[in-house]
Order: sequence, then structure tokens, then C-alpha cells
Amino acid sequence: MDTQAFSVIVVPYELGRPRHGVGCGPEHLLARGAASALASNGATIHAHTIVLSDSFNASGSGEADAAFEIMRLVAGAVRRARDAGTFPVVLAGSCFSTVGAVAGLNELAPGVVWFDAHPDFCEPATTVSGYFDSMGLSVLTGSAWQALRATTLEAPPIPESAVVLAGARSFDDPSEVARLEASDICQLTCDDLRTPAKLIDAVGNLSPATTGVHVHIDLDVLDKAVAEVNVFGAPGGLDGDELNGLLAALLENFPVRAVTLSAYDPAYDKGDRVPPIAVRLLRTIAQTR
Repeated sequence: MDTQAFSVIVVPYELGRPRHGVGCGPEHLLARGAASALASNGATIHAHTIVLSDSFNASGSGEADAAFEIMRLVAGAVRRARDAGTFPVVLAGSCFSTVGAVAGLNELAPGVVWFDAHPDFCEPATTVSGYFDSMGLSVLTGSAWQALRATTLEAPPIPESAVVLAGARSFDDPSEVARLEASDICQLTCDDLRTPAKLIDAVGNLSPATTGVHVHIDLDVLDKAVAEVNVFGAPGGLDGDELNGLLAALLENFPVRAVTLSAYDPAYDKGDRVPPIAVRLLRTIAQTR
């Protein structure tokens, strides 16, 4: 792979709504220097924006239909990026975009590090909010929406034992806590993440042993006092230095194949505090590829 080329895949959607809520985040980050940060070490940048057909606003189409179509489009964009020898960086609104990104990697034994204030491990039968984006990790690991997934994506779900959930501290409902406790997902608290050691150990012990890692960063893993990322921001999270150090450690120790930054709603970001943190993360990717 040409380590001096990045494909920036822009997904400006919250669920199926374009440039609404967290769907405003990707282009705001681009306007604040995201592409320049990736190019800071001399890399070539290729950009592609996901565009959802207007047919998904028609009668008879639902939220899940649009979400899975976005996953399919992201999977195709990541697959093309990999075939072209570039490193995919997904700037996404909703977190479920990562399901498509992992599918598009065509990795033999993918591992996923899922940074998020929320587990995204709800399922339709138990969720009390009904919010589709609270189910992304469930879709990824095979416990929700698998019939629709099978008709949309070309890759199977990944084992729970191939996932590290990092920094989750805010839960949709009690059933989500019980599901996580019964799962094989490795969970690391923010206290576990103050240094990279436990994260490196956890990724090194994924099962099956990973042939390539996708790093998903929902920016609300940041402490709410550090930056107000979206409406679901929570206290007790990471600061920018900690998150950047963790990403650098993953890039230095494992075969990271792609990175997603997601869930940033500029309307909640008083003082525009998120972009410098995100740009620093992207610069770290550029410097360690």
C-alpha cells in the first residue's frame, strides 16, 4: 500500500438526513483543515463524498433502509480506496458508517477498536430510545438487523471477541449493560485508557488474532468538559492528549487499515474546540503511516 496517499470518505448524514445534526460534522472538519492535516507529511489526498439517492426520502422507505444504503456505499468507497492502494479515513456523521467501513476492508480477521462514550450495543427488541445509531456495534457483531445486513453488505459480522470497546460510560438502557456483560467484547474504561498499556494488551489479545485493525473514534469519547461534541456528550471522558496518544500507540503497534472519526455536531461545540483535536488526530495518522 502507498502510505503517502489517503482517501477521505465524507459521510455527511445523521441517519439518512443530509447535513443535519452530526451530519454537519464531516464538512465542518474539512473546512477546519482535516485534509491539510492528512497531507502534512507530503501525502496525496483523494476525497469522495457519499451521496444517498433521493429515493430514500420517498414513501415506503424507512430509517433503516437509508442507514444500510449508507453502509453499502461506505463499504464500496473503502474497498475502492484499498484497491487503489490508499489509506481510508472516514469522516462520518452517524457511527454505523463504520459497519460499512469494516466490510469494505475485506480483511481476513478484522479487529475493531471502538472509542465511544456509548456502547452502541442496543438491539431493536430491547432499546427504549429506538435510535438506530445506538445499534451500530450490534450490527457489526451480528446481534441486530442481520437479515437486512445480509442483503446489503458483502461481509459477515465480526466476532465480539474481535472488538475492544474503549471509553464507554453512558448507556441507552439497562438491557444494554446486561448485553455487554454477557458478551465477549473487551471493555476498557476511561481510567483504563489514561495510558496506552491496557489498550495495547487488549488489541494484542483479540480473537482471532487480527490481520488488520479498524479504529472507530466517536469524538464524544472526549470528556464533555474538554469539548461539547454532540447532544449525547458525557462527563468522565478522555482529553485530547490522551486520545491522540492512544491512536498513536495503535498506529505504531498494529496494522491499522482505516480510521473513522464520527458523531461531531458543530452546533453543540461552543468555541469550536473539537476541530483542533480532530485535526491533531489526523496529523498523527499522517505522521505514522
